[in-house]
Amino acid sequence: MSRQLRPPDAFRLDRVIHERYRARTISPKDARDLFSRLLLQEGRVKISSINCLLTIVGRDDPAHVVALFNRVARSDIEKVAPNLYTYGTVTRCCCDLGQLNLGLSAFGLILKTGWRVEAISFNDLLKSLCARKRVGEAMDIVVRRMPELGCMPDVFSYNTLMKGLCAEGRSEEALQLLHMMDDGRGSCLPNVVSYNTIIDGQLKEGKVDKAYNTFHEMQDRGISPDVFIYSSIIDGLCKARAMDKAQEVLQHMIDKGVMPSCTTYNSLVHGYCSLGELTEAIRVLKEMSRHGLEPDTITYSCLMNYICKEVRCSDAQKIFDSMVKKGRKPDAITYRILLHGYATEGAVDDMRKILDLMLANGVAPDHHVFSILICAYRKYGMVDEAMLTFTKMRQQGLTADIEIYGMVIDALCKSGRVDDAMTQFSLMKDEGLTPGIKIFSSLIYGLYFIGRWKKAEELTSQMINRGICPDIVFFNTIMSILCEEARVKEAQGIFDLMLHSPMKPNVVTYSILMFGYCLAHKMDEAMKLLADMVTTGLQPNIVTYTTLIDGYCLDGKMDKAMKLFASMVAIGLQPDACTYNTLLNGYCKNGSIEDALTLFREMSIKGVKPDIITHNIILQGLFEIGRAAAAKELYQGMVHNGLQLDIGTYNIILKGLCKNKLPTKL
Repeated sequence: MSRQLRPPDAFRLDRVIHERYRARTISPKDARDLFSRLLLQEGRVKISSINCLLTIVGRDDPAHVVALFNRVARSDIEKVAPNLYTYGTVTRCCCDLGQLNLGLSAFGLILKTGWRVEAISFNDLLKSLCARKRVGEAMDIVVRRMPELGCMPDVFSYNTLMKGLCAEGRSEEALQLLHMMDDGRGSCLPNVVSYNTIIDGQLKEGKVDKAYNTFHEMQDRGISPDVFIYSSIIDGLCKARAMDKAQEVLQHMIDKGVMPSCTTYNSLVHGYCSLGELTEAIRVLKEMSRHGLEPDTITYSCLMNYICKEVRCSDAQKIFDSMVKKGRKPDAITYRILLHGYATEGAVDDMRKILDLMLANGVAPDHHVFSILICAYRKYGMVDEAMLTFTKMRQQGLTADIEIYGMVIDALCKSGRVDDAMTQFSLMKDEGLTPGIKIFSSLIYGLYFIGRWKKAEELTSQMINRGICPDIVFFNTIMSILCEEARVKEAQGIFDLMLHSPMKPNVVTYSILMFGYCLAHKMDEAMKLLADMVTTGLQPNIVTYTTLIDGYCLDGKMDKAMKLFASMVAIGLQPDACTYNTLLNGYCKNGSIEDALTLFREMSIKGVKPDIITHNIILQGLFEIGRAAAAKELYQGMVHNGLQLDIGTYNIILKGLCKNKLPTKL
């Protein structure tokens, strides 16, 4: 049917659709109804009306556009014939739905029907391909397929592809593409968006120098940077701590009549604060005011964060108060900065005041705030307050994460409330959280400290069965607790477990187990460990030898202790004051004061300076055998040499004087 034979109603309907389309009074529902009326009317349907309705529906429901287009495609070509705009709309809607293959099929119909394609027809496909990280295919379309079809990419095509490349960390390739844009005839010149895309990509890859060069290149080509580009370059330079260059760019920006934004100045403030140059940061604030800009919440927060890290919370509080006075409303981040500052300083009362102020101003505490509070209470041993805060957090509908549970469990274990800690451990698992090495370590340490050995061993096995491999510190700590509690057999069990695990015993591990056997007066076992240690390729250190020497001293076997001492020196280990003190204490406890005095004199000759513990040992040894005069002489020498006396020194003197029935004055 020819256009001239269209019924009068059809013309009226077309006019209504176009008028309402221009007036933007057609809703998506109206568009669908009008679409059906168009297809049901007699005669040829005007494709421009169809396109108007498809555009409206596509804004709200891209999937429905595909369904409507299928109705058009099933109609007789004499009834309605899709044009380039129709196919473009369908292609765009398919891409918006993430149905890239459908979009490619729809685009194929354009080529099949012989329409002459333009760059705009490709751009939706390019955008969709890049969004789905199929940049290689997009590159092929721009570089090969479009020219083959006699269609040259436009600046939007290139910018889309460059954005895709930069999103994949390929800013160098994007820069090469930018240089390809201008073929020498000025057919497709890069614009400010092109350079903005490249500079943003280079900065995100940490290539500040290259971004700086690209920034100058765009100006050499007569393209003026906008405030976003200037701010991006300044921010990148500030993060690279190139503050001189950042200031140069700022001045250039102002000279060119581009006014810096608050974001621009915030980068400078942050840069100077990160360098510890508070004076310069304050200067930037004053410059902001001169240009009619008031600092925003981010500016104030940046300054407060730096000052709090300098442990100057009272000064940060002044900035906070000034901010409020000027009408700036603190956000959750601002409050967190001040809370963390006070928590670090141990100013718990001030921390509580800030929390109260936060609540009074209608800012709800989040996970970060509760984490700061619980961490502070744990640090200062305020377990009840930590648990109350934890309860309040849950009452507000916030679910504890693994970090907060870890702090709560650790605090409870360190205060001896291991049963409460185990309850929280169970709740955590019920909520689907998986405990890690830190939480298991807290619980196991806590159980060992209160003597619940069996439960601690069960939990250790449970941890290992979960595939959590404890580190060397964990094993050494557990063994140390066991040895101090005279449970060397259990410590040996842990040691054997380590031998069959990826975490092999180190020098510290061997030394701890030796200490346990020395306390148990099992020197043969301790010395066997020394031999095994050397066999495995580990070199005993000064602590190892001192531990074994102390074991022989405890058994009164000073000859073996001195023999071991000589062996230590022979392999090149220099004894320290602790080693000498161990031997001196052994001689004095065994009544061999003369040997102790000989070793005491030798100690100074060998260049090892006697400390207060050394003097206290000799002082007590002299008093024990009634040599008060020698003790008095030693004491006077200590005072004369400026040795700092401790409470132990005075107790030894008083007990010695009383024991020898002497006046309580030397």
